Amino acid sequence: MTERIIDMIAKNDEKKRNMLWRTAISVSSVLIIIIAAFFFIKLFTANPMEGTWSSEEKNLVMKIQGNGTAVMKWPDEFDGEEIAVSMNYDLDKEAKIFILHRDDEAIKEVVKKAKGAVTTDRLNTAISSLKGSYDYNIEQNQLTLTEREYGEQMVFEKQ
Repeated sequence: MTERIIDMIAKNDEKKRNMLWRTAISVSSVLIIIIAAFFFIKLFTANPMEGTWSSEEKNLVMKIQGNGTAVMKWPDEFDGEEIAVSMNYDLDKEAKIFILHRDDEAIKEVVKKAKGAVTTDRLNTAISSLKGSYDYNIEQNQLTLTEREYGEQMVFEKQ
């Protein structure tokens, strides 16, 4: 195939060179359109909050996954044990609302795995302070969650 292409160019056959040029331009144009469409669709369908966010103020690391699950970790809160609890969330991108839901089964599982490092009451207190409805704002690598009922804010940095 490459020999034919070289032959077409080498023979100075203008008609064949034009056909080759049109084919190359057509293929590259189609590829550019497909790639642009992919990024355009991803821009509007992707979860803007997905990723790992940390708050030094709250001593909390929040890993938001695309499947509707957020994993909350308190690195130093529970006597040096890193406790991670899954919470379900809903996200309304148009209204910019982020809602965290409590998952009692996940809490029971974490307490069971911790083997005395954390009590159910202590973990319930930590989870209760997080569950609720928030307005969210993302600017550069900073996520601000503003509680919709009382207006308290939590600021996270993207890791």
